[in-house]
Amino acid sequence: MTLSRLIAKLPAALACGLAAGCPSWAASAGEPARFPLEDLKRNSAAVTEIVRRQIVEQPTERDGSRSALIGDLLKRRPDIGGARVLEPVDRRSAIASGLGNNLTVAIGLTSPERTAALAREASAVFLPVLDLTIGYGRIDAEHRTRIGQAITKAVNADGFNMNSPFKNLPPAENAGQAVITDMKLRPVKGGKLIELPIEATSGREFGAPKESLNYTLNITQELPWGGTFTITDRTVQREVYYRGGYYWEDGQWSTGLSGSLNMPLPFAKGFGAGNDKLAASRSAAAVAERADWDLQALVNKVLLDIDTAYFDVVRRMEALETTVGNRDMIRKQKERMDRLFDLRQVTRLQKAQIDAEAAKAEVRVEQALSDYVASSQSLSLLIGDSSVVGGAAIYLPVDYDDDLARAMPVNFEEALATAHAVRPDFRINDINKLLREIAEAQARTNARPDIRVSASATSSQAGTTYGYADPLNSHTKIATPDKLDQNYGMTFTRPWGNRAAYADAERAELGLKDQEYAGEALANRVRREITEKLVAVQAARSRLRNATAEADNMAAAVASLERQQALTGTVSEDELIVATRQLLNARLSLTGARVDAKQAESGLLYAQGTIAGALASQSASSQLDRNRIGMLSDAGFLKFFTQPSSTQPSGSGNQPQEKP
Repeated sequence: MTLSRLIAKLPAALACGLAAGCPSWAASAGEPARFPLEDLKRNSAAVTEIVRRQIVEQPTERDGSRSALIGDLLKRRPDIGGARVLEPVDRRSAIASGLGNNLTVAIGLTSPERTAALAREASAVFLPVLDLTIGYGRIDAEHRTRIGQAITKAVNADGFNMNSPFKNLPPAENAGQAVITDMKLRPVKGGKLIELPIEATSGREFGAPKESLNYTLNITQELPWGGTFTITDRTVQREVYYRGGYYWEDGQWSTGLSGSLNMPLPFAKGFGAGNDKLAASRSAAAVAERADWDLQALVNKVLLDIDTAYFDVVRRMEALETTVGNRDMIRKQKERMDRLFDLRQVTRLQKAQIDAEAAKAEVRVEQALSDYVASSQSLSLLIGDSSVVGGAAIYLPVDYDDDLARAMPVNFEEALATAHAVRPDFRINDINKLLREIAEAQARTNARPDIRVSASATSSQAGTTYGYADPLNSHTKIATPDKLDQNYGMTFTRPWGNRAAYADAERAELGLKDQEYAGEALANRVRREITEKLVAVQAARSRLRNATAEADNMAAAVASLERQQALTGTVSEDELIVATRQLLNARLSLTGARVDAKQAESGLLYAQGTIAGALASQSASSQLDRNRIGMLSDAGFLKFFTQPSSTQPSGSGNQPQEKP
């Protein structure tokens, strides 16, 4: 980092440090602000830490030498490296890139949204349904008449047929007009037919046209315990004629109010928490909650894969570095042997042995380089840009020594208790059990006798003669209706034998038992995983101690053999080659033990279900970052990426070490 960049970052660092460490009290007006000495020291330490981290995060000299070494090897092998370039990456950046670019996480993020939408849709069935309808009606009835001749019967006007509709007809010799409304005439004895010219006139019936405006408001409520309740308000505005051409303007409104209830009897099919709609709503809500835990389990698995792949790259890179160092050592031995051979001080066999060993060393370097590139490619699939085919970079791990050196405390009982408390798999199992219980209750409810009751009442105003002046008036008078209709009923339905419902109930009960067994199997599996990971951690740490001692001893032994050969020449080439191979294997074992121990710890964190919170704390660049994570957790913004209180280190010996 240049000096100008460092100075540019200092104001922001100072502001962050002062904001983070400022006490809750403030100086009163008119008094100078006085900060306790401890706060000033803490703020100074925080600012110093920020600046130090800005410097430390730059590649170190060792990182530069590794980059130059691997870059030179890749230039010689374009078939392996291709057009990709080395990209430094630390553990924190790898985790962040993995969470941002991983397709599995991106796909999993949509699952809670989809299930939440389904839960809202399922619960919406219990929201009131409002249905408003406005209609217009018109009836314009007219006479269907024609002008023509009507043949009628002459009647005795002296009283023989007093009820005849033609009693008052005009004489046959006079022309007149009449409207014939009844042609059903009974023959009269002694009468005769006469032909009378009739001119019929067209016109509207009395009270036509009949127009009306209908306002219908319908509210339907699904009952949580089963059944539906409906209220309907129907208000009509129309002109009611009380004589030809006359209607009452203040009497156009009439209202009808009805209510209906249809529900099963208590302890019958469809009643209670096991009814179909309530069960569907509860199941959707449980599935939505399970989607969140599924996402957490997915993130835990992705974090484990990223952490494992990252340290695999570390293993392969250090193995490549060790192998190259071994090759350089053998090259020096070969150069010395060539000089001695030119001086005729060694035999052809000795020279052939060192030549063969040098060739093997070159092959080992090529194999180590291939393994390193392959492991980098595996990491790229997890954290790289998914749109770039084959990966755009070869990753060079940096700033990981403290991660390998840090050893977390392990305890079987605490690990098992933590897993039962926070591992997502147990929450998913609990929700699966809840879903089976809902299905079992639903099936048991559907196996009951199907008895439903219905009741309805309608209070209505006829509106055929006189109505009310306005809708408010008509609604206030609904208690004194023109007509009150009431209907009550009960329905009993039962399939013959009801075998299908009983079979469904038995199947649901067996499913609930299966889920209980699945919960026991999960507990046993987690217990076995924790046991295996604890054994792996302890075994890796034991191998690490042994490999450290063996590597130190072999390095001292090879150095002693080289000095002895240079001074006295009493050491054979076979002894030196064997010792060199043993030193290479010891150093590779040391690297493998360090990585195995860290990967076993990550596996233990995954088995406990705390890998997300642990990695967030372990990969924090400073104590200031850890304090920031703690503040965000206390505010409720980092519920998932925070370690539970039972798993957070309480003593100073368990506190994560600072990165230098």
